[in-house]
Amino acid sequence: MNKSLIRSALRSGLIVGLLDAIAACVNAYLQRGIPPAGVFRYVASGVLGKEAFKGGLDIAALGLLFHFIIAIGWTSLFFVAFNKLKVLQRNKIYVGLCYGIFVWLGMNFIVLPLSNVPPLAYRLVPTIIMIGIHMFVIGLSISLLANQYFARKS
Repeated sequence: MNKSLIRSALRSGLIVGLLDAIAACVNAYLQRGIPPAGVFRYVASGVLGKEAFKGGLDIAALGLLFHFIIAIGWTSLFFVAFNKLKVLQRNKIYVGLCYGIFVWLGMNFIVLPLSNVPPLAYRLVPTIIMIGIHMFVIGLSISLLANQYFARKS
């Protein structure tokens, strides 16, 4: 893998992570009155378990770091797959929205169940909002950034 691809995937992952962090914080605050530190303590609980909720800003910062690692991971996966799976190059909007659903499914049915986060109660409207955030904020952003990078490379 070349350095340019790694740098672009990392930079794109940071952008996607920032956009998703903003969306997650706004959503959590509007739906439940949870401040940003609470959002990232929840993320940290994936590794630390329920003890994360007793932590302060240091635990929230650790959760923010985990959040960016996850965002960079999903972004890197797309960047690596982009040249190998020609279907990802067909329609950047449609592919991005579908990738967002793929990320939501991966997070909710693989990553979160394997982590220590306490399960959230299923509610239809919040679930639809989270799927929308994954589609438009995460998937679409990743697809547009990858398409921009690979268009410059060709």
